[in-house]
Amino acid sequence: AKVADAEVVAKVTEAEEEEEEYGDDLVAYFEDPPTEAEARLLTRWMFPSKVGGRPAWLVPRFLPSAVSASSSVGGVTAPAPSGGDCPDLGCRTCGRPLRFLLQMYASQGSLNPDAFHRTLMLFVCTSCQPNEVRIFRSQLNWENEFYGGERPDPTMIGARLRKTNNADPELDPLLCSSCGLPRDARGAEAEAEAEAEAEAQTDGPVCCAECARRARYKDPPATFQELELTTTDAEEPEEPDEDVPAAAPTSSKDDAEEIVDGDEIEEVYTDGAKQARGGGRDLLAEADAVIASAKSKGASAAVLEKLEEYKSKVAENEDHAIDSTEQAVFDEYSKEQGEHDPVFSKYNRFAAANVGHAVRYNFGGRPLWFCGPNAMQGPVPACQHCGAPRTFEAQVQSMLISHLRGSSALADRLDFGAVFCFTCSASCTPPADRPYVEEFAFVQAEPREAWLPKV
Repeated sequence: AKVADAEVVAKVTEAEEEEEEYGDDLVAYFEDPPTEAEARLLTRWMFPSKVGGRPAWLVPRFLPSAVSASSSVGGVTAPAPSGGDCPDLGCRTCGRPLRFLLQMYASQGSLNPDAFHRTLMLFVCTSCQPNEVRIFRSQLNWENEFYGGERPDPTMIGARLRKTNNADPELDPLLCSSCGLPRDARGAEAEAEAEAEAEAQTDGPVCCAECARRARYKDPPATFQELELTTTDAEEPEEPDEDVPAAAPTSSKDDAEEIVDGDEIEEVYTDGAKQARGGGRDLLAEADAVIASAKSKGASAAVLEKLEEYKSKVAENEDHAIDSTEQAVFDEYSKEQGEHDPVFSKYNRFAAANVGHAVRYNFGGRPLWFCGPNAMQGPVPACQHCGAPRTFEAQVQSMLISHLRGSSALADRLDFGAVFCFTCSASCTPPADRPYVEEFAFVQAEPREAWLPKV
C-alpha cells in the first residue's frame, strides 16, 4: 500500500510540476502581412506586439543611444568599446549597429501601476553568428502625458495617420526615416539638437548612419518584414508514451525508417514537419523548404527519397496528416545530425503542440531550453536599476527564423536556437530621463558541433 501511495504522490507531483511549467504559457503567432491601413495600427498609439518594420516606441523621448556615424569609417564599424561604453543599440561583441527584431506589449499593471502600458523591445546583431541580442523595457502608467486615459480608437488613429501621411511629430525628428531607429549616439541629452538638425534639413529623408551607408550601395533599409503577433493560450504538449515498446533491432537504415519507439519519435524537428500537422497552411511550400534544408545539410539519398514521397502525397491532397512513416523519416534525418538530446526533444514536443508559434510567454515561469548543450551558466543578474531579481518572461523561438527566411538578406542572417528574456521581477519604474531600461537576454545557439555524430 505504501508503494502504491508513493506512486500516486509521484504522479500527482509530476502533474503539478507539468501544470506549473505549462499552465500559464501563452504563445504568439504571426498574422498575415498587413495592408497599408493595417500597418498604421502597428504604431505606438495602438500598443502593438509585432515583428519587424519600424519600432513602435512607447515613450517618445529619451530613446536608447545608437551607433553614430563617427564610429563607422568606410562602412566598417569600429569594435565595441570596452568599459561598458557601448551605445545601447550597438553590439557589445562587434560594435555594429543592432537592428530591431520584435516587440511585445506585456502589461504588468497589477504588479506596478506604472507598468500598465509596458513594452519589451528586442534588437539583434546579424553580423554575429550566432546573433547577439539586447532587450529594453519601457512602461507607463495608465494616466500619462503621451496617451489619453481611454482605449485607443483604431478608426480615429488610422484616419489621422492617413491624413498626415503617417507623421509622428514627437518622434520623426529623432528617428531614421528608413529604419525607425534613433539617428545618433548622443542619446537623451542632445535630442533638442537632433530636432533642430531635422528641421533644418529640407533636401530629403533624415537617415541614420547605417541606412545612409546602405543607401549609397543601393541596399534596402535594414528592417525585417513587419508582421503583427497575436497571443493565445498555449496547448500543453503530449508527454512520451513510456508504455510503447521499442522497435526491434534493424539491420539497415531503410528498416530503421519503418517504426521507432515513442521516445525517439519526439526527436523530430523541422519547421515543415511541425507545420504540416496544422491546417490552412501551404504544405507543399513547406515540404519544398524541408527538402532544400535536407539537401544543404547533406541528407542521405534514402532520406531525400522519403521526403519527395511525402511531398508527392501533399501535392495530391493537402489534407494528408503526417503519419508515422513520414515522422520516422524526419526522425531519421534528425538522427543523422547527431545524438539524442532529451532537452531538445522536450522543446520539440512543445513546438509540435503549438505549431508555428514565434514567441512563448510566461512571466515568472520557467525557460523551455532549446537543447542540452550551450545552456546558460550561472545565475541571471539582478535588475541593475532597483536590485530586484530578474525572472523569466519570454523566449523567441527558432520558428521565427523559418517564417522570416527568404523575406530579406537581413532575415537570412538570423541565427539562434532560442532567445530567452529575463526582466525585473518587480517591473520597477525606470528613471524619467532614461525610460528604456536594459534587461537580460540570453541567446542559446544551435549546438552544431555538439550534435555531430561521435566517431
